[in-house]
Amino acid sequence: MDALREISIDGFAGVLFLTELGTAPQLQWVAVADLRIDERYQRQIGSRGRMQIRRIAERFRWSRFAPIIVAPIEGGLFAVIDGQHRSHAAKLRGVKQVPCMVVPVDTAEQAEAFVEINTRQLNVKPAAIHRSKVLSGDAEAVAVQKVCDQAGVRMVDNLTMKTMKRGDTLSVAAVYKARELYGDEVLTSALESIVKAGEGNIGLLRANVITAYCSVFHNDPGWREDDRLLDVLDEFDLQSAFQRMQVSTVHTGAARWRELADELTFYLRRRLPKVAA
Repeated sequence: MDALREISIDGFAGVLFLTELGTAPQLQWVAVADLRIDERYQRQIGSRGRMQIRRIAERFRWSRFAPIIVAPIEGGLFAVIDGQHRSHAAKLRGVKQVPCMVVPVDTAEQAEAFVEINTRQLNVKPAAIHRSKVLSGDAEAVAVQKVCDQAGVRMVDNLTMKTMKRGDTLSVAAVYKARELYGDEVLTSALESIVKAGEGNIGLLRANVITAYCSVFHNDPGWREDDRLLDVLDEFDLQSAFQRMQVSTVHTGAARWRELADELTFYLRRRLPKVAA
């Protein structure tokens, strides 16, 4: 018994509690057939997720199985907030019921709970977190999504370059950062100029490209207000410019995206000279 210690909160004085406790959950066994995955905030199961499900199923023991966090929804069903991989593994193993912590919350709070739980997990993709924040009503995420919708941009995860489509981007953090630095109007123009020019520059909605375009349109706002901009950018070979930026020699402390910004600026000064600053 000497190795057993009590739960102690000594040394935690001054903790600031930021939330209410909310409605107390109920612990109950729920049929796996009654579980549902809400794709508005839950992530897709990719190759790594399938491997994880396989591993859980192969080594399934109740002593290793944490309760699934769910919320009751219409039709006597339950939306999985946390534990979709465990739920799939249980079904793969042939388990009919799983222990669940049932929390009576609406969809927005389900998404908020998903964000709070999964931001501490390194394997959750930024796009999934973004979608969850949008559904939960997070003001910043909603504003970012509004810009993306206007520009025809979609935050994605678990995609390869071969499967990406026009407007798809993995650079979630870069979009958030660009909005913070340059604002909605500049970011919208930058994203539109990449996505709506030429064949859509598929696969080039990357951090350095987004930042370069934002910088150019921030420094010379007349270009983004010019009706001829997209027609002119149809002839700008962004793929080649991106490759040149990638292999260019960058001095210590310099940002690589500035190479692309300089090339884009030089191009626009030749093609749209009347509005250049």
